[in-house]
Amino acid sequence: MSSLPVSPSPITLNHLRVGDAAIVTDLFQPAQSNLIQATDIIRRLKELGFIHGEKIKILHKGYFGGEPIAVRVGESTFALRNFEAALIGVSKTEVA
Repeated sequence: MSSLPVSPSPITLNHLRVGDAAIVTDLFQPAQSNLIQATDIIRRLKELGFIHGEKIKILHKGYFGGEPIAVRVGESTFALRNFEAALIGVSKTEVA
């Protein structure tokens, strides 16, 4: 596994710009939500491939409110809502 230059401070995926590459560092529990629903969302994100160490890239953001966010995870592309993207901690990298 090659070492990629990573930014020192983690941010959440919803703060990345189109074209930014990053590595998933963590998944966060939503602050105010139904615990069962929050667990389902976190589980779904993990099943889609948003796991620690996975490389991602922002491909596109919607024109109105920046939603949905098109994200490449491995060889797959997914559309996320802003609140889902805010649950994914990332560290920016120089290359995807």
